[in-house]
Order: sequence, then C-alpha cells, then structure tokens
Amino acid sequence: MFTEALQTAIESILMMVLTTVIPAAALFLGVKVNSYFKAKGLAAKSGYAANMFYQIGDTLESVTNHTTQTFVKELKSDGTFDPKMAVEAMKKTKERALQMLNDEAKALIVQTHGDLETFIETEVESFLLKNGLAQIEV
Repeated sequence: MFTEALQTAIESILMMVLTTVIPAAALFLGVKVNSYFKAKGLAAKSGYAANMFYQIGDTLESVTNHTTQTFVKELKSDGTFDPKMAVEAMKKTKERALQMLNDEAKALIVQTHGDLETFIETEVESFLLKNGLAQIEV
C-alpha cells in the first residue's frame, strides 16, 4: 500500500513537472529564438534567410569552380601557379562573387556575418579545403 501511494505521488509530481515546466521551458526557448532572429532582423523570415544562404553558398561554389576551371587550371598546366597567383585567383573569385550576388543577399550577409568580403573569402577557402583544391603551405 505504501509503495502504491509513493508511486502515485511520484506520478503526480512528474505530471505536474511535465505540464508546467516543459511548456514554460518551450515558451522561454521560443522567446529566445525569436529574440535572436529579431536582433538579426530576420523575424518571420528565418526560412527565407536559410534559403537565401543556401543560394549564396551555391553561388559561391559556382564562382569558385569557375575560377578553378579557367584561371587556376590554366596556370597549373603552364606550371606558373604560385602563391602570388593564388592571391590573384582569390581576388578574381571575390570580384565575380560580388557581381553575382544581388543586393539583398549582400545585405543579409552583412547583417548576419559583418564584413561581406571576409565572408566570401572564408566561404571560398572552406570550399577549396573541403574539395582538396587548396594550396596549403606549412
């Protein structure tokens, strides 16, 4: 009888916790997430922003592939690709990316990441490293 009473008490406490604490925690988390997106100017646009960043990533990948297949590939076949030319390749990639990204995409990058050119350079370098195309010098 004592164990049944204890079990009933434990179940009552668990139900109370489940019905009060979890909804409150979910509400708190929702408010924090919404605050984050408001701070970033993305409230009610988070799905839109995610889609925009997908498109931005796709554009940067295309631009990087273009530079690699035209400028870099030609220099490598001639044996003239060196660190100076790697800097030139990055410059060409950034210039092309800035041409291809629309103003809305650029504004979103600046709003969420700060400096546009730093973001582009970082993403291009990341793509090159992931695909084994980077010239890493130690």
